[in-house]
Amino acid sequence: MSTPFVCRQCIARLTRPQIEPLKSKHFRFYTQAVLTSELQPTWGFPEEQRREPSVEHGVTRHLEPQIHPPYSLQASQNARDEPIVERKPQWDGRLKKFTPRRRPDVATEAHESRVTNSRELKRKILRCLGDYGIVREDLMRIYGLSRQEARHAVNQLERSLWGRHSKVEAAERLDLFHAWKKHFNELLHMAQSSHFTTEPDADSTGTDDETHPRTQDLATVRDVWLRLSQERREALWPQVIVSAFRSNPSTLFSLVQATFQASWCPNYAVEDLVYFLFRTLDNIQNNEGRRQQVIELMFFLLKNSPPRYLVLEQMTIYKAISWLPTSRVVELYETLKKIESPLNTNTMLQFASRLARESKYKVQAADIIHSLSKMPGFDINSPAAASVCTTLLTLGEEGGLPDDHAAPDELFKMLLDAGFRPNLLSLTALMRNFCVRGRVEIAWSIFNLLLERGNEPDGYVFSTLLNGSKRSLDMESFQRSVDLIESRKGWSPRLVNDVLDFIYQENESQAVSRRRQRKSTSAKAWRMMVQVYAKFFDLAPLQKLTLFPLENLLAPGSSKEAPAHLRQLSQILGALPSRPDALLMKPDSITLGLMLIAHFRTMNRPNRLQAYYRHIMKLLYQGDRTVVSLVKDKGTWIHDIFIQNFMQFRQTLESGIQIVQNMHDKAKQEKKERGENILHPPPSVHTYTILMNGLRNHRHTRGVITALNTMIKEGIKPNIVTWNTVIGALSREDYLEDTVRVMRYLEQIGLESNDRTVREVTRLSKYRKKRIASLLKSPKKPVYFGDQRSFAESLLNIWERREKDEQNLDRMPMRTARRKLKEDSGIETPNTTSTDRF
Repeated sequence: MSTPFVCRQCIARLTRPQIEPLKSKHFRFYTQAVLTSELQPTWGFPEEQRREPSVEHGVTRHLEPQIHPPYSLQASQNARDEPIVERKPQWDGRLKKFTPRRRPDVATEAHESRVTNSRELKRKILRCLGDYGIVREDLMRIYGLSRQEARHAVNQLERSLWGRHSKVEAAERLDLFHAWKKHFNELLHMAQSSHFTTEPDADSTGTDDETHPRTQDLATVRDVWLRLSQERREALWPQVIVSAFRSNPSTLFSLVQATFQASWCPNYAVEDLVYFLFRTLDNIQNNEGRRQQVIELMFFLLKNSPPRYLVLEQMTIYKAISWLPTSRVVELYETLKKIESPLNTNTMLQFASRLARESKYKVQAADIIHSLSKMPGFDINSPAAASVCTTLLTLGEEGGLPDDHAAPDELFKMLLDAGFRPNLLSLTALMRNFCVRGRVEIAWSIFNLLLERGNEPDGYVFSTLLNGSKRSLDMESFQRSVDLIESRKGWSPRLVNDVLDFIYQENESQAVSRRRQRKSTSAKAWRMMVQVYAKFFDLAPLQKLTLFPLENLLAPGSSKEAPAHLRQLSQILGALPSRPDALLMKPDSITLGLMLIAHFRTMNRPNRLQAYYRHIMKLLYQGDRTVVSLVKDKGTWIHDIFIQNFMQFRQTLESGIQIVQNMHDKAKQEKKERGENILHPPPSVHTYTILMNGLRNHRHTRGVITALNTMIKEGIKPNIVTWNTVIGALSREDYLEDTVRVMRYLEQIGLESNDRTVREVTRLSKYRKKRIASLLKSPKKPVYFGDQRSFAESLLNIWERREKDEQNLDRMPMRTARRKLKEDSGIETPNTTSTDRF
């Protein structure tokens, strides 16, 4: 049978949509309206009235930036020849967001109708009259979305369709929305698959199809992409992303960077793309490179988006907050604020909580809390908000002191102005804040305020006051704290530990004439600690760990006169009554560890340390309950104590290194046999830092770098204390250029220096400080340090380079060698080698 002839007019009539399109002069895509400036608004209002107000971050639904005039205004524009009748404007000058008129009959009918395919879903969406929340269950069923994903899809529909007065335009947008969302479940499963990878594939060559671009540099890809027409790019971009997910994920990041522009990329596709990429990281362990790629792509999309274009999932933002360093968390918050991306209350509290942990960013955290307090419905005294306020008032253990704007009194005043009602936790945090800053007298004033408010102080309050006294070694404050605890019968193991630590710190604070880590008064301080211990704790656990009877230190007449710096302390503690045997407390792991540290400080010979090490390790192998609990509770602490003491004697230097090796071997064997480490924990970052510090004190700089490489190979990440030890070791042995390299590397990886870093440099000689200053002022060369392992390995090449330089100097004439040394130092020197100055 021959094909019947159909004329063009019939074809056009058959393909015409069922609904008669309304004439619209508006763009097809919202993103076109954002970036196109040719179409000028025809409303008769001043410029300042046409400007849109900024969006509050607590709002979860937003209008698109283009607001269409009503039909009455459009009709009046066509009748330009008619006389203009002046009348009062009906508009108050404020742009209000579109809110759909709720129709109970439409909602009831929509809830009762159950859609089974995309066509019925499209019809139901168009009949919702803007109330798209009633199709959330249908979106879950048709597209396979979770409840949270469906809620976000409803938000995407609202931003895409609200304000569209043409049903044809809305229908076209729905077709594009469906063409993308039908792949949502497939792409999500691919992203969560363990086989999905964005690493470059050497065997992947791509295809010649325009939806499968080859891997090439960004400039070339973008040049080819821009040759396509605007309509072609708009239709192809989602297809390109789907195709890249399916065939060649390694090109995804470069492809997005080369082809993204808000004018042709649907915002819902970009939002879902970021969501997919973050979901790929759920099943990835220890892949910092992949995570960094996703983070950088997210920042690229946010910074190249117009306001109100992207609304990321709140869970996606939460993951980014937990992965980013604090400096980049600030950058993320400022970027989201700049593009007016909505943030709910919980997300903003997450930002504030993360920033409040560091003194450097407490002011930014306070600004977020202050902005939240102005939002209707926000309760600053709710449990979550009160917890963030307490964190804001708390100083970290390793953080530096805050500046004037982040001082505890300023922050507390701001919180009170925002309506915060302080509780026991927040007041205690404020007390600790002042104690850390050395203002114990103000902490006591807050304590008096706490009593006036009717709050009953607990053990944490007492411990805060004791720690404040210990930090400043304030004997008057210490006596006041002890009397207060005794009057309230509030002694606990934690408070007694603070008292014992005060004795230890008071004795260690005394200067000695010789640079030795052993003090002659350590035995008397140890005796005083045993006497205080016996008043509160059972003596049996500590006796099990010692090699002599402790009763010898407690017998009448055994107490000798305390040294001058411990005399007042001895009187305060001597007045404390002993507890009955039935009320003696059981010492915890911190108590026993602290007593061992103080006892080992009294030993001037390494053979006694070796005897104690053999004794405690024997108890550990026998399964003694006290030693086993000490290892379970504190991990490597007991081993670290022995390593620190062994590394102080030249005779036992090798023994300290051997302990670390034994820890590694036994932990590996126990892990293989039992599947976990119980009695033999592997060396920690603290273990290696103690080892490296001991090697540095004995001027074994090469051993310090070797230990650094070993710990990194075992997967242990060095902290700032570890790197400070490296800086001190290198600078002390005149490896100044490598010292500057380490400093710049720490700056690159975002590890901030502290007071100890500055102290390692300022304790050097005048020449070395001047040389380091000149190296730091020199222009930075673009050097790629690589990861920590490769950088640590590069430090091992120091000695090879020095040996070659020394060989070359030996072969040079004397005048040339002197000129070479002068150029290397950068400072005019007499005719001597650089080693003669020290």
